[in-house]
Amino acid sequence: MARLSDQLIGRIKQEVSLVQLVEAKGFNLKPHGSDYVMCCPFHEDDTASLVITPSKNLYHCFGCEAAGSVVDWVMKTEGVSFRHAVELLRNEFLPLAAESTDQPKVIKQNSTPKLSTPFTAPAHPAPAALAHPCASAANADHQETLK
Repeated sequence: MARLSDQLIGRIKQEVSLVQLVEAKGFNLKPHGSDYVMCCPFHEDDTASLVITPSKNLYHCFGCEAAGSVVDWVMKTEGVSFRHAVELLRNEFLPLAAESTDQPKVIKQNSTPKLSTPFTAPAHPAPAALAHPCASAANADHQETLK
């Protein structure tokens, strides 16, 4: 598997809104100043101890100390690996990034020039007189060994 690029991971953490993701999953957020609060889904919680800070796109629970980015949220709520969480977010929120690959495409250039006309073997084999003398001697030695 190809390595996930730091650029893609950074883009997801910056562009995918944690507030929108949490609301889309059905959690009830309450505004609290410039932040949002909710009961933490990661432990028994009767009071709103989880804070989401939209300006940083991070969450933190003061009860169980769960904290992180949008990728960490998906990992924890969906029970998936880092790679899987990034792929889920990329596919759902950055569809154009999902279509392109993380690695640049290498276009191979044909380094061997093509012949202008196709190669055809000569009509007549080369005369024995033009054969290399060492080849004839080696062949004679080989024939002698086989006897």
